[in-house]
Amino acid sequence: MKPFFRKLHRWLGLLMAPQIVAWMASGLYFSIFPIEVIRGEHLVKAPAAVNASALPELITPGTAWANAVQALPAPHDFNGLDLVNRHGETWYRITGSAGGKPFKRLVNGTSGRVAPRMNAQRARQVAESMLVTPGTHVATELIEHAEPDSEIRGRELPVWQVRFSEPESVSLYLDPWTGDLLTRRTTRWRIFDFMWMLHIMDFEARDDFNSLLLQAAAALGLIVALSGVVFWAMTTRLWRRRRASVVRS
Repeated sequence: MKPFFRKLHRWLGLLMAPQIVAWMASGLYFSIFPIEVIRGEHLVKAPAAVNASALPELITPGTAWANAVQALPAPHDFNGLDLVNRHGETWYRITGSAGGKPFKRLVNGTSGRVAPRMNAQRARQVAESMLVTPGTHVATELIEHAEPDSEIRGRELPVWQVRFSEPESVSLYLDPWTGDLLTRRTTRWRIFDFMWMLHIMDFEARDDFNSLLLQAAAALGLIVALSGVVFWAMTTRLWRRRRASVVRS
């Protein structure tokens, strides 16, 4: 049995060594940085609170909804409405569907004006105003299509991407109609994403941690560990027997 466990441990260990190293390295990275730091939450300001004193002067939610859907194709379905602060002004943020497609709009709480879709210049201004410290702008791009492994995968498109070299090579992704910050991507997050891909062994979409490949690798890794324990126990027992026989002689 001893030669069998030795060979099993040796050859399975050699086969699984790259993936075991990847698991250990990625797990170490995950444990070093808090997820809030990886997401870059410390780089952007908290959303400003709505000015309560302005509430009595606001138009009614019904008027805001009517203004938001005025130029949209019917039928209209209401999903939600809340108040947000945009540079000191109070706006209704409305979500719904029109003509079977989802939409978001900002309606000024006082004038009833519907905010237009942001252009590149406006998206950059909004993104710069969100940073805690002034950033070094690199590029602004409207993302309309994304690859399965893109850092913006899983998000409803289009979105504005505003990239900065500083701080931390952060990219801010904004909703083109409401200016909402959808997510942040930093160098730490990109390393995290690569490590996550290695950790779950999903080299395409990077989201499937129930794949047969991962299950098989985990089973083989477990066999490597258990065979090592068994081989160690057998070797230790044999060593003790030999030592005892030497002492007796």
